[in-house]
Amino acid sequence: MNYSKFIKILFVSFLIFSFHRCGSGIELTELPIGGNIDAIDKFGKRVNLQEFREPVLLVFFGYTYCPDFCPNTLAKIKAATEGFSEADKNKFRVVFVSIDPERDSTETVTKYVQFYIPNAVGYSFDANTTSQILKQYAAYVEKSKDGLSFDHSTYLYVLDSQRKTRKLIKSTDGKDVITKTILSLGGDSVQTK
Repeated sequence: MNYSKFIKILFVSFLIFSFHRCGSGIELTELPIGGNIDAIDKFGKRVNLQEFREPVLLVFFGYTYCPDFCPNTLAKIKAATEGFSEADKNKFRVVFVSIDPERDSTETVTKYVQFYIPNAVGYSFDANTTSQILKQYAAYVEKSKDGLSFDHSTYLYVLDSQRKTRKLIKSTDGKDVITKTILSLGGDSVQTK
């Protein structure tokens, strides 16, 4: 066997080994931020993420007046899950939490997110509760000087069935990361690293 053929076989073997080792390529670790939300929304209704039946929750912070990141992220989730079977659609739910409690009501936020994803739910809490939840998730939010817009973090916090945060999906990640994460975490064979 000549040297170049040996190198090619070695390279192909390495790729096959790497592919099988990585599986879906989605790493799911337990993160020390986020988790269950148990609070009273502005309507006086108790919100507890433990009560959702879906094994995967995608928690996202934003506001209905957001000009770019919020609609783009919701559109990306929609595109990532459009091809899901009915069974796969039952594996996840989007939970949108408003960072603008002065202007957003729970009803408005829910209508906003359901425009993109029909089974999504939106919440608006009072300012103190919103601040506590943002700290729990280590989410960055800063109001603009004009008070009309916000600079905010755009992560999707992926929660498992125990409502532990298992992954942060960045706004720059492709829709395939969302698809693979939901399907991986929504299955029965996911191991915690």
